[in-house]
Amino acid sequence: MLRARLATAAVAIPLLLALVFLAPGWVWGAVVVLISLVALAEYLGLALRDQRGARIVGWIGGVAMLAGAMSAPRPGIWLAAAAAALLPLVLSYVVLTRNDLDRGLTDAGLVVIGVLYIGLLLPHFYWLREIPDGSRWVTFVIAITMAGDTGGYFVGHAFGRHKLIPRVSPGKTVEGAIGIVAASLLGAAIAKMILFPGHAWGEVLTLAGVMAVLGQLGDLGESVMKRSFGAKESGAIFPGHGGVLDRIDSLLFPVALVYYYLIATGSAASIVPC
Repeated sequence: MLRARLATAAVAIPLLLALVFLAPGWVWGAVVVLISLVALAEYLGLALRDQRGARIVGWIGGVAMLAGAMSAPRPGIWLAAAAAALLPLVLSYVVLTRNDLDRGLTDAGLVVIGVLYIGLLLPHFYWLREIPDGSRWVTFVIAITMAGDTGGYFVGHAFGRHKLIPRVSPGKTVEGAIGIVAASLLGAAIAKMILFPGHAWGEVLTLAGVMAVLGQLGDLGESVMKRSFGAKESGAIFPGHGGVLDRIDSLLFPVALVYYYLIATGSAASIVPC
């Protein structure tokens, strides 16, 4: 398992960095859309495997949400229109096509969760890259999350004794969770010196600490979904890592946090290039 993880990372990381720093905006946007569509396919296949009609509605809503999100570097009128149309769409599906209204409403809720979870959160990677020095911030989000995942993996395997939330994820431990936070802070210290020498230590470390907590919440949230759907992994596209959802679950909340933090504080324009 570890060997497969390392082999996958050795291929994926250089390619990802090349895309983040060198690819034109439209190429990066296309990559975000492609990842989003694969993640949406995984989610709908897990949550609604026996409900073809609900999956179709999910695809319609998901594609509309992505189209609205990618229409501009920041959320705009098309995204608002897609979001406003989502609930009437899924409710119409229940009223017009389902006789089992209780189960139909449950399926509609699953559709809404998936469309918002993937179609609304993942495009933040596109929006983040489009702000000043966005490539650095995208790298920061990915680096902190990967550092945390790596630290949590090794600390958990070496020292994990106390289960974190066994009914949600039996393999996660309190020691591993602490390892994630510690490794995230270490990664942030390195990223600060390389990417953001003009930023204050407290700002970068605090941001990384909050990201580490949000990333774990995202990971646990996906574990809840997989457990509810009776699946061990969302897919098998990445050897040793599972599916796309398994790889992005700890990224979605942190990237949204960083994006809105930079927009709210205007910190993106204050970065001193290294």
